[in-house]
Amino acid sequence: MALANKYRPKSFSEVIGQDNAVVALRNIIKNQNFHNGYIFSGSRGVGKTTLGRLFAKALNCSNYDLEKGETCNVCTNCEAIQTNSHLDLIEIDAASRTGVDDMRELLDSVQYRPSQGKYKVYLIDEVHMLSMQSFNALLKTLEEPPSHVIFIMATTETHKIPKTIISRCLQFNLKLVSDELIKENIKKVFKEENVKSDEKSLDLLVELAKGSVRDSLSLLDRSIISQNFNNSEIDDQFVRKMLGIADRSKTLELIKFIFEGEKKSALHHLKEMIDEGLDPSNFLNDFLEIIYLLIRQKDLGEFDSDLSISEAELANIKDISKTINIKTLTLFWQFTLKAIQELSVVSNQFLSLE
Repeated sequence: MALANKYRPKSFSEVIGQDNAVVALRNIIKNQNFHNGYIFSGSRGVGKTTLGRLFAKALNCSNYDLEKGETCNVCTNCEAIQTNSHLDLIEIDAASRTGVDDMRELLDSVQYRPSQGKYKVYLIDEVHMLSMQSFNALLKTLEEPPSHVIFIMATTETHKIPKTIISRCLQFNLKLVSDELIKENIKKVFKEENVKSDEKSLDLLVELAKGSVRDSLSLLDRSIISQNFNNSEIDDQFVRKMLGIADRSKTLELIKFIFEGEKKSALHHLKEMIDEGLDPSNFLNDFLEIIYLLIRQKDLGEFDSDLSISEAELANIKDISKTINIKTLTLFWQFTLKAIQELSVVSNQFLSLE
């Protein structure tokens, strides 16, 4: 089983990084002050669909603990929702059901009472993908909904949802999860999976997750599979090789060659990195990050890095920044962005990279 499914929160207390939303949902249930529509918005992997399912479970739990604000997880409703077999939790992927006919067919069943739980809950994922006609059909139901029906909508792009829909819903904006919480969660999963890792590899995985819990667990999946295959401890070099990420010190050396006009040395160095399994997209994003650090060094002088940079790498950045001006760095920022765009249209990405 994928780690993202294996370690998906089964109760509100297991949700990380979304304390405000969890407190609000608990208060809604405690005060029995229900809206007919809820919108969970935010970046990928921060818990939108997970919170929607937990809320649906809490609404239908037969033994919900109002004091603790937790579901029992043992009643028939909780177990059915946990195993995706509950008759009154209808999950819809809006990306594959965008048409108005699909929405009308779905809304035809709204009038019928719940057959298993207290509420009939419609969980619509990626709701912004619905067509305008589908939104209009949904709006009519949201205006005068039956008391037993609740709509929960998840989206990464709130601006694509009509304001008439948003105004009739209670909205929760979920934030990116902090690096500290993601790191703590990675350590917990590694311990459960009996995997050994060092501190540098943890910092690198956290950096790559970029605030997404799901992305961090997907990275752990790849790490564990590769680790089992090689029967080795997970360290930062292991993770870099697995994902085709260049060692930052090597990228800094390449940048130095480029700025010094050493074309042959730069190309030779790049080919060595490609032979080591470099991924063009990952490399260019890392390259962009270093350009940003160089600009920051030029503008602000001494700074404390929050991007897991070693003292040796920081010294290299300071050294390179002395010989280059802001205009050149700004041009390189634009060149790199252009190169990232080109990767999606060329057949041989390494030619574009060169």
